[in-house]
Amino acid sequence: MTMTSSEQSTVKVVTNRERLAGVVQAVGRRPADIERRRWESLAVFAFFAVAYSIIGYYLVVEMHVVGFETLDRFNRGLMIFYNDPAKLSAIGFDYPPLSVILSAPFAVIPALTRSMVVIPIASAVFAGLVMMFVNTMMRRAQVALPLRLAVLATLGLNPLVVMYASNGGRIFLWMAFVVTALGALFAWYVTADVRFVMIAGLAYSVAVLAGYGSLMWFVLSAVMVAAILARLGADGNEVEGTSVGFAAPTVYVLALWCLFNWLLLGSPIAWLTDSSDTAASGGNPDLSFGEVVSGTLDLLIYGAPIAIVALPALIFAGIARRNGFALWLGVMLLFSIVGPAVTVLLNLTDSPLQMSAALPMLLVSAIGAIWLARSAVGGGTIVALVLAVGLGLSIPWTFAHMDDFENQGLERAFHDAIATGDSQEGATTIDGSVVGVGAEQDMGDYIRENISDQNAVLTDNAQTYAVMLFTGQPDLFFDRVRQGDGVWADAADDPAGADVSYLLLSTDTSEDLLSQRYPDAAVGSDGSLETVHSNERYTLVRVPTDYTYDPAAAGTSDVGGTDAPNDLTEPEAADPDATLEGQEGFEGGYNGLVGESGSAVVTEEDTSAGEDTTTDGTDGTDGTDGTSTDGTQDGSSDATTTDGTTDGTTDSGTDSTTTDSGTTP
Repeated sequence: MTMTSSEQSTVKVVTNRERLAGVVQAVGRRPADIERRRWESLAVFAFFAVAYSIIGYYLVVEMHVVGFETLDRFNRGLMIFYNDPAKLSAIGFDYPPLSVILSAPFAVIPALTRSMVVIPIASAVFAGLVMMFVNTMMRRAQVALPLRLAVLATLGLNPLVVMYASNGGRIFLWMAFVVTALGALFAWYVTADVRFVMIAGLAYSVAVLAGYGSLMWFVLSAVMVAAILARLGADGNEVEGTSVGFAAPTVYVLALWCLFNWLLLGSPIAWLTDSSDTAASGGNPDLSFGEVVSGTLDLLIYGAPIAIVALPALIFAGIARRNGFALWLGVMLLFSIVGPAVTVLLNLTDSPLQMSAALPMLLVSAIGAIWLARSAVGGGTIVALVLAVGLGLSIPWTFAHMDDFENQGLERAFHDAIATGDSQEGATTIDGSVVGVGAEQDMGDYIRENISDQNAVLTDNAQTYAVMLFTGQPDLFFDRVRQGDGVWADAADDPAGADVSYLLLSTDTSEDLLSQRYPDAAVGSDGSLETVHSNERYTLVRVPTDYTYDPAAAGTSDVGGTDAPNDLTEPEAADPDATLEGQEGFEGGYNGLVGESGSAVVTEEDTSAGEDTTTDGTDGTDGTDGTSTDGTQDGSSDATTTDGTTDGTTDSGTDSTTTDSGTTP
């Protein structure tokens, strides 16, 4: 059908300018913005990344202030590159996937990984990004250079920032992208450039798979974008288009991750219900509502005291002065304060109100204060000065309370390492856990120096990952990731038939599936399996070529190895005088070992007397309850750690999870 001449005359071509005439944002054009200073941004990033790496070397390598969650992630990185065969399945599903993937490149050189040199570099790089974006936000807020440097210095020296930026923990991995997104939204509100909304959406798509806690920030930001556009008079199409563009990347990656979980684990939300933050959660029944409120106030007062001033100031500016972005920053700060309490009340964490939860409060408070400095116009200098002074005063305040804060992980170890200059190997945390990685390094060094055949050491990597890390050679181990749990279980039932030469066992048999099959060997009392090396937490035994597994002789009740060892009695009190290997009185991982909770222990003296004995789970160090060197309980799936995660396993070879702070009761 053809149009008549009269119909053709009514056709009107709408220009791009006319089409965008009613749009409140800058689309297709670059609005006025601050001058780009790439060298300044690079200098800020490099300075803090290098500074935190140096501090981290001191803390991690020399002082041994490192979390077992960190060791687990770096071991998975090694397994991605160097296991036999190398498999991406080492990433697992218990951690947010990008928290492992983003750490993996730092583990590409095994020698640097097993020496722990690269561990602080990983967190330092992302902390440097945070400081770089904070500086850019201050530039957009028109804060003068001297004040910018003062704020950067006082924020960067905050003890919580220093600790988590330099110990390899994963909190800065996801907070870096959350701060990137907030910085982009900051720029969007200043310039009205819609590109910044899209940048924020992309940043959140990375953040949510690096740390599930960033989902809260994403949802609040999505609502904020739509609400601000509506308030500015944008029509429905603009609000819808901008909101969809912002949310699409994050929704897509979450949908993809749900699909993977559904296909492989049978539940699309397994990443949420079975994650390291919730897997062992029992709802914290010992905490009343009043205790949760009190714990939240402690976090606020001792961890992020500037939030006490920043929150009401943001809310007041948002309502009284109709400052939309200030109001929404106040809402985000409020949610960051109450969020840890909500996770406790909703049974979403097994590590309630840990001091690390104050770090997001601190960062959002600083960003909120920077926005207030911009909004104050003539008074911006005063606001920035108050921020710098407040951050400076909080440094000794927070540092002092890291020594005695009730809910913490490695904060006291960090405090003591800085205050005394002494190594924290063997130090005790507030909850009685033991700090350090001596046993893991000892066993790792022995295996690396004496074993060279691939797949020669059968082990439950979900419990012995730290030893694997310190060898720097995951291909030496026949682990659960290698061929899956089925093949591994067959090898555990017939190690000689699987052509393995050694078994690496945890002395704690409560969760180590291999130790459950060989509880006597785990403590060095199996006459058929010669102990070649041991310490307070691990035993390495040699498998004879003609060895045949006998469940009854091994002390287990079932070939599957999932039941506890037979004839275990109620644990007795630990020997408070037990000492570490190499010290007077220490008997090693066999021939009289004092094992960990759940281990059947038979000393030579008791054997001759015909009596079976058990222990209370001490590892031979100060009578503590079998905790691993960083405070995590090696092999315990229900050991609580500090960032809401657990040191334990499910029935897969990679499901050993701990936390950034890595201490357990």
